[in-house]
Amino acid sequence: MSRLLPLLLFWVLLTVSAAGAAGDAGSGGTLALTETERAFLQAHPVIRVSNELDWPPYDYFEHGRPQGYSVDLMRLLAARIGVEFEFVQGENWDELVELLCTRRIDLLQPADKPRKLLDCATFSAPIVRGANQFLTRRDHPRVRSITDLFGSVAASPKGWEQTELLKKRFGDKFRIIETANIGEAIAAVSRGQADFTTDFANVLNYHITQSGYVDLKVQGVWSREDKGGEFSALYIATRKDWPVLQSILDKALASLTPDQIRRLQDKWFSEAGDQTGRIVLSPQQLDYLQRKGPLRMCVDPDWMPVERLTEAGVHEGIIADVMARLAEMLDTRIVPIPTASWEESLAFARERRCDFLSGAIATPARRAFLDFTTPYLSFRSVIATQSHQMFINDIESVLGETFGITRGHAMIDTLRTRYPGIRLREVANITEGLGQVQDGRLFGFIDALPTIAYRIQTQAILDMKIAGQLEDSEQLSWNLSIATRRDEPLLGEIFQAAIDALPQAQRQAIVNRWLSIRYEQVFDYVLLWKIVAGVIGIAGVILWMVLAWNRRLTKLNRELEQARAQIAAQNVGLEQRVAERTRDLRETLAQLERTQANLVQSEKLAALGDLVAGIAHELNTPIGNAVMLASTLSDQEQAFREQMAAGLSRSALQRFVDVVRDSSDILLRSLQRAAELISSFKQVAVDQASYQRRVFSLDEVTREIALTLQPRLRRSPARLEVDIAPGIRFDSFPGPFGQVLINLVQNALLHAFDDREAGCIRIESQPAAPGFIIIRVSDDGNGIPPDNLDRIFDPFFTTRLGQGGSGLGLHIVYNLVTGLLGGAISVRSAPGQGTVFDLALPLIAPRAVAGDSSANASGRVLRHAIGPTSKDLSSGTTYDE
Repeated sequence: MSRLLPLLLFWVLLTVSAAGAAGDAGSGGTLALTETERAFLQAHPVIRVSNELDWPPYDYFEHGRPQGYSVDLMRLLAARIGVEFEFVQGENWDELVELLCTRRIDLLQPADKPRKLLDCATFSAPIVRGANQFLTRRDHPRVRSITDLFGSVAASPKGWEQTELLKKRFGDKFRIIETANIGEAIAAVSRGQADFTTDFANVLNYHITQSGYVDLKVQGVWSREDKGGEFSALYIATRKDWPVLQSILDKALASLTPDQIRRLQDKWFSEAGDQTGRIVLSPQQLDYLQRKGPLRMCVDPDWMPVERLTEAGVHEGIIADVMARLAEMLDTRIVPIPTASWEESLAFARERRCDFLSGAIATPARRAFLDFTTPYLSFRSVIATQSHQMFINDIESVLGETFGITRGHAMIDTLRTRYPGIRLREVANITEGLGQVQDGRLFGFIDALPTIAYRIQTQAILDMKIAGQLEDSEQLSWNLSIATRRDEPLLGEIFQAAIDALPQAQRQAIVNRWLSIRYEQVFDYVLLWKIVAGVIGIAGVILWMVLAWNRRLTKLNRELEQARAQIAAQNVGLEQRVAERTRDLRETLAQLERTQANLVQSEKLAALGDLVAGIAHELNTPIGNAVMLASTLSDQEQAFREQMAAGLSRSALQRFVDVVRDSSDILLRSLQRAAELISSFKQVAVDQASYQRRVFSLDEVTREIALTLQPRLRRSPARLEVDIAPGIRFDSFPGPFGQVLINLVQNALLHAFDDREAGCIRIESQPAAPGFIIIRVSDDGNGIPPDNLDRIFDPFFTTRLGQGGSGLGLHIVYNLVTGLLGGAISVRSAPGQGTVFDLALPLIAPRAVAGDSSANASGRVLRHAIGPTSKDLSSGTTYDE
């Protein structure tokens, strides 16, 4: 039986078909079957399927029934097809192969493609692919590949393809003991009869766990190259005279969902000891890897400890270890393509002379010819200078200096965008850059923290140091992704799946291993004598200190007694001073409360001042028009008098009448507009100046408030949009409601649109629970930093102190909404994504806002009105702007 099996099991998640992605079970009718396929299933309602006796956790027989991952997979397929699978056991694998070839069973699973099956079977898409691992005793030396085991004794089941391959390729390297099954092979290793055996990691770990072996371990990889380049995979083998059954199986496999595959994996492999990542690839991705062959990789040839290419063409470093791990997981050979520099590696990738870059930062220019995975490594950016330089707290303080950076690195464009005045000099590599810093041609060199630290450490560069780091931001960090050629998107998908499956703990272990490297210096005898002299000097100093300490100890004891006496004297008046300080603090607190009340009143008066400014501005247009027309009529009347004295013609009279009529119409409309504005502003002013309760139209009051904000909006880059459903009537307090809207809009104008040429603020209504309405005030501005979100409703909290912000606007909003208006307020925001305030207000404001049962009931309804994505501030939880 073939067991060319994986260090990691790469279970194939076959693409969900349009007709069959609905669930775990189903009938053949849910698949897009042809008439021939449906006729075949009707003629063969029972399909005979192989079942091994002893290959857990995949296919075995225990407690009177077939069990294992592949058995459950076959049952899942039977439900999809709508037939019954009858499992047939064989004494050994060779017997099951014989049963299929003689057509006494119809399916053989899971199977590879040995020669004896090629003539009598067809095969499904792969369901497993990967590489074998080795099982040895715990005291066995470390095994990296099969070559480390040459000269030892191997135990392997008789008749298995892996056993035949060992004989064929390494018959002169091992003495091979053939066993009845893998369990006996493992027992032979434990007893010392053999040095190793090989199989799936899950199979080996399952036997270790179930049999309680404590003297065995799984290690190393039997790679694809060591197996002669053979593609390792397991399939479902079908009778060759039944190609229609193979077609049905392929459709059923393609209809399985990712969740179904993962549930099977979790059921059978979670306790098998496999702690490695699993990759789920589609049939198209598997086919791509098989046809593609070795993957060509371009790297940065001189960027240790991240990566480099040695003179012998060996890929080393953090990324090299990650790539080796991914190659094992994908069972694919990765070949580094030599280049002279990172810039040349980028050119090779653009020209398709390599298939991917091992670690690159995504930029818009590179996305034109590359696809990028999510970042799998991230490093901080630091600055290396000569050791005598001061530490750099802020790079902007030294922008007048010249910094070096490796040519072609994506960080160049980022730095020039973030610091427009920065002076950068591009160099070939880090070696050249640090050299120019040492001889004074560069002030500093910018690169990732591990690379600079590694060079200073391993090359003993004693006259240089890391003098500072760039700000901790996403843009200024070295976020490294795998960059694949854009004309082959399947390659990017495959690497993304591999990155997703690689556990973070393994990535961190690789990084830690490389960053713990130390260096050795040449022995320095001058330094030795300095150390000896220093030790003698230190010993003398210590002796003197001991003698001096004895004298000082006596003095300290005397001083301690004096201090105790002073403390006793000071304690006498301590309580009196505490009482006096407490009284002073109470008076100060009272003064602060009065000051806060005055500031709140000032904030309200400031809003009323904005109202007056809005009235003046809006009335200016119609009244100005009226004044202009009145002046025009006066001039026309004087001219008319002069014409009458000289002799009035009929045409002159008609012109005068026309001018008077047109001017009178415009004058009348202007004065009517002014009257309407005065009426609206009068009501808004009354509302703002008092907390009078009345029934009002939400749409009408909101638009009146928006009108008063127009002068302020014209001085800002933002526009205000109002979308309030008509017909909503409130029995509430329009003045406080208007002040809430004004404060929210002014808060957005003050904070949201810095460095922006345009923006939008929206006031809109949304339905809520019966008896409530949600008023949403949102903007598309800069958003609120996460650190401020818990503080925006606190009194006096502002990020614009002295620049137009008092820190009371949102505090007043919170108090009015949760107090007088009887509602609740919530906020959502993220930097660069705008801010949303949701006000959940009752259509009828409560008569008593707090302190009684009705208020408590109102709070419970508010929580329902806001919904599960908002938060109830009436409970005391605070939010930020």
